[in-house]
Amino acid sequence: MRGLFDRSAAANRCRKMEFCFQERLFAMRQDSPCLRCLIPVFAAMIAVGCGSPGDQPELGYVSGTVTLDGKPLPGVNIIFRPETGRPAADQTDEEGNYELEYLAGVSGCKLGPNSIAFEWPPEAANVPSIPAKYNSTEMFKVDVKPGNNELNFEMKSK
Repeated sequence: MRGLFDRSAAANRCRKMEFCFQERLFAMRQDSPCLRCLIPVFAAMIAVGCGSPGDQPELGYVSGTVTLDGKPLPGVNIIFRPETGRPAADQTDEEGNYELEYLAGVSGCKLGPNSIAFEWPPEAANVPSIPAKYNSTEMFKVDVKPGNNELNFEMKSK
């Protein structure tokens, strides 16, 4: 007499349950209104893309040097803020040089008038103070043009 704990009987029950589960899962997939709604949504997302380069404004390439009292200012964030739209930024290297990025991996800055700001990153320690007059949105204003823009910023502490 075969009982509930017989291996072959248990294996048959498992196979039947697995088959039944697969049938129900397949039926749910085909009958699910949510799934039928999501397929076109996913297709549209793939077709349109998310943040593709085609939806960006025209950019100008901007690079230069930031100095304080004639010496390079390494590790400071430089931010270009257009009148409307996304800002572009970079952090200066050891020589005070920067190359703006509009998005990660996308060099440049939105064309037109931009106000410039300088900020130390939160983790910066033992850094020179940037004079308050240079943190005003009126101090440095530039007009970014198409193509290459070399813009150097020379600040004085006194």
